[in-house]
Amino acid sequence: MIMRFSTPVMVMLAFTAVCSLSSAEDFAAYIRESRDFEAVKKPEPGPGDRWDRWVFMPWKHRWGGPYDEDLAAAMKKAGFNGGVCENAGLIDSCAPLHEKHGFLWYLGHTAGKGDLFLRENDLPADEKKELRRKGTRPRCLLDPDVIARMKKENIEPAVSSARGFETCAAYALDDEISWGFFTTPVRWDNSKRSIAGFNEWLDARYGSKEALLAQWGTKNEKFMGRMATPDDFQQLYRSPLHEWNLSPWCDALSYMDSQLLNLVGELVEHANALDPERPCGFVGCQGPAAYGGTNYAKVIRKVQFLEAYDIGCSMEILRSFNRSARIPLVQTCFLDPRSPQGRWFLWNGMVHGNRGVIQWAEDWWKEGGDMLSIGPVLRQIEKQSRKLHNAKWMHDKVALYYSHPSIQVSWFIDCELHQRTWINRQSGMNNRLSSVSGTFWAWTKLLEDAGLQYDFVSYADLLENGLDEITYKVLILPRTLALSAQEARLIEEYVKRGGVVIADHMTGIFDQHGRGWKRPALDELFGIGSRPRATRDTMFGGSCLAELDPETYYKKTFIEAGREIRAKCKRSKGMAVAERELRCFREKKTGKGWAVHMNTSVMEYVGLRAEGDTAAEYAAPIIELLHGAEVKPRMKLLVNRERPSFTEVLCWKNNGRVYAAVIRNPNPFAVANGRAKEFGIGPEQVKLLIRFESAKEDVIDELTGKRLGTGVSFELPWKTDGVVLLSFRLGN
Repeated sequence: MIMRFSTPVMVMLAFTAVCSLSSAEDFAAYIRESRDFEAVKKPEPGPGDRWDRWVFMPWKHRWGGPYDEDLAAAMKKAGFNGGVCENAGLIDSCAPLHEKHGFLWYLGHTAGKGDLFLRENDLPADEKKELRRKGTRPRCLLDPDVIARMKKENIEPAVSSARGFETCAAYALDDEISWGFFTTPVRWDNSKRSIAGFNEWLDARYGSKEALLAQWGTKNEKFMGRMATPDDFQQLYRSPLHEWNLSPWCDALSYMDSQLLNLVGELVEHANALDPERPCGFVGCQGPAAYGGTNYAKVIRKVQFLEAYDIGCSMEILRSFNRSARIPLVQTCFLDPRSPQGRWFLWNGMVHGNRGVIQWAEDWWKEGGDMLSIGPVLRQIEKQSRKLHNAKWMHDKVALYYSHPSIQVSWFIDCELHQRTWINRQSGMNNRLSSVSGTFWAWTKLLEDAGLQYDFVSYADLLENGLDEITYKVLILPRTLALSAQEARLIEEYVKRGGVVIADHMTGIFDQHGRGWKRPALDELFGIGSRPRATRDTMFGGSCLAELDPETYYKKTFIEAGREIRAKCKRSKGMAVAERELRCFREKKTGKGWAVHMNTSVMEYVGLRAEGDTAAEYAAPIIELLHGAEVKPRMKLLVNRERPSFTEVLCWKNNGRVYAAVIRNPNPFAVANGRAKEFGIGPEQVKLLIRFESAKEDVIDELTGKRLGTGVSFELPWKTDGVVLLSFRLGN
């Protein structure tokens, strides 16, 4: 490995000499200067923007009938406006009909199939064994032949064929891409090219072998020759957390994420060079996870078009990171759009800022099938979506922190009960049980139930731009296990200037590489003196190191498992507890602001929502903290003189007006599992009273076009499988 020294490295060494927490790198400089965080050019807004409306795109692969002129004409007449084309000879049969009837579409598998996406069951037995057990990716993402094949044999002819169609709206490189299998763990790609690339990456990040080994520990030098796995760190589960050093493993995770996503960025730019008019990205993005390449702080910078599954608050995170709204975000719907839950899903995505839906259309046109009846809903959603085109999201000055290093460390903690069977923790299990995902869901649902909205702010954004205490009055640190010295310093400066920090538990115990700090990074800010040693016995009452027991509850969600596990967790004197009765939290003032460390997990809140007043009582101390930071909802909602449960308010501003949407807000997994009615989603209509703190002028019921005049309170009909959408003049 060649080590280079440069001026930034010398500055970094000088910085770490005076920093209160030691670090082996200048983390901010790495993010600012590395290719890993370099963004591709984003689509320019303008009159030629094909995504100026919400697009309904049925995926016809399994819809059970032919796509011909008669069907296309009937769909157009009914209100359909989109479709999908595949880069596999199907473009000739689909694209002309789409073009004739004005159906916008994206081209799937523009880079082909089998390079960016590996399906384990499609691999020969020897290749499957290599990747799952030994660790050699059959198609190395650094292989020039692989890259050339995607560019020359797939992207170039595909773009050449598609760009002549005016209705072609985007290119998707591939579906459900990963450097492994989805977010299922694998034993890396230990091919010669990947190991060489890993060493070059380490060289660029650390600057010297000495700095690298200062972070990793000299005994871990062997992991420069092959990437570390969780097998190499099983002994840490018996040690206090401040003695943990996961740096070789976390660095390998970060490198593999960048190996995949840097290639995605390169392929996006290649497609742009051939067709600069249309955005390029991929579909089937998994939720934020340690494995597979779903570091959302990197993903959002490498794409111009993206479809993601709604896993671990992925849509809320992407909406937050897509602040300019220049990246068309779409989502896949697996529900029957004729059902109440299906209609709700379509409306919900649109009012959250999505520009379309890829609709799973299995058996749609088999004998007796009739999907044309959904046309009126599609027309209405498209009509209303035009009002939100290029609109700016209105949060309530609350930021949730997105720390991908924390996601990596949390995965390792969650897997304590897996031990050496960690490789069997497949994507679906992680989606259901991940402590970080559960924590994200809990915080977002708690805020939404309180009538508040928020932004996620990534660690990369913080290190590049700092945090503005005027834009965000409150910064919430959800299960933020890992913080660098520089992140900690910027958060402290934010508080000194008047910001408020609310953290749940185990905050800043590790650095950005997964190495334990001797003293957690923000303990001084929180006014924490000394802590008990963080071990299994001092977290969650000693009954579980992770918040969930994945071996016992692997078929359940974090909500279901949580109900059973919480009863076993006792009040602890240690690092973190799980309890229903939140205590009054002690606030520590620093400069003009203040900070509080709650020392508890809020994951249980999601399960408590179904218990009515219990959830409100649980959330009350947190709501009190938010009110103390002068964060309050914009409006009050009443149905039959009572506040409606499971309801969310979303506000956008555009063209001098504020658009406020009210929609049902079920628990994660509820709609997909057929429990929509439990959360108030149905065909019935109720009367919704919206009450503002001050009078609003020129209020319009956007669904009917009725002008409601000026006032403080307005009553509107609400069909609970849809939305209420009103607007008023901006500035009052």
